[in-house]
Amino acid sequence: MTFLKESSSPGRTDWELARVAVHLRGYAKYADDPEADAAQRLGEAFTEDEARRADAFLEAGHQDANRLAAIAARVGNDTATDEGWLVQQLATAWMRLDELRDRIDGGGSLMANTHVASAIDYIRGSRP
Repeated sequence: MTFLKESSSPGRTDWELARVAVHLRGYAKYADDPEADAAQRLGEAFTEDEARRADAFLEAGHQDANRLAAIAARVGNDTATDEGWLVQQLATAWMRLDELRDRIDGGGSLMANTHVASAIDYIRGSRP
C-alpha cells in the first residue's frame, strides 16, 4: 500500500485520524473489493505514520474481556481483596461504557452525539 509522503493536515490528533479512518472504511464496504478500496482510500488520506496512529487508537478502545475473565477466575468472587474489588469495578465500568457506546451509536439525530463521543474519545460506529 502506498501512503502520502507528507500529511495533508498536519497536527491532527489520533482521535481525529481514527474518525477519518472509520469514515473512509465505511465507504469502502460498498466496493467490489472492500479491503483494497479501504487501503486505497487510507493511502490517499494518510501518511503511513498517521494510518498506524489511527489503527493504534482504535485498537486501544477494544476491551480485553478474555484477559479480565482469566484474572477474575484466578482471583475468584472474593471482593474483599483489592484485586477482586478492582476486577469487579473494571467489569462494571466496561459494561457501562458499552452501554454508553451503544447509545451513542443508536442515538441518530436525537442528540449531538459527536460532542458526546468526543468527550469520551469514542468514534461513532467503530465497534465491530
